[in-house]
Amino acid sequence: MENMLQNIDLIHRYLSVSIADQFHIHVDLEGEYIFTQNIVSKKTIIATTFTDKILSDRQLKLFLSALIVEINNGKCTVELIRERIRHFEELRRRPVRRII
Repeated sequence: MENMLQNIDLIHRYLSVSIADQFHIHVDLEGEYIFTQNIVSKKTIIATTFTDKILSDRQLKLFLSALIVEINNGKCTVELIRERIRHFEELRRRPVRRII
């Protein structure tokens, strides 16, 4: 992702809404990751600093790790993240259909 440090809030929001969409829970991600520099490439990356809150839920840990790897590998552009956030927010606004 380009300009990762300029998009910290967007990334945080993306991770939060992705978890909410996938697991139907709200998780405070404060202290669960940091932005740092890759020693070899010198690119800014997200490094996990998962606490027991994340580590105790295997599926949540794997899901969040996969999202972070996707961002670190440049698979997510700022526009793609914005589009995904819009999609998740649209889904939340839709009424739930009940099948009887």
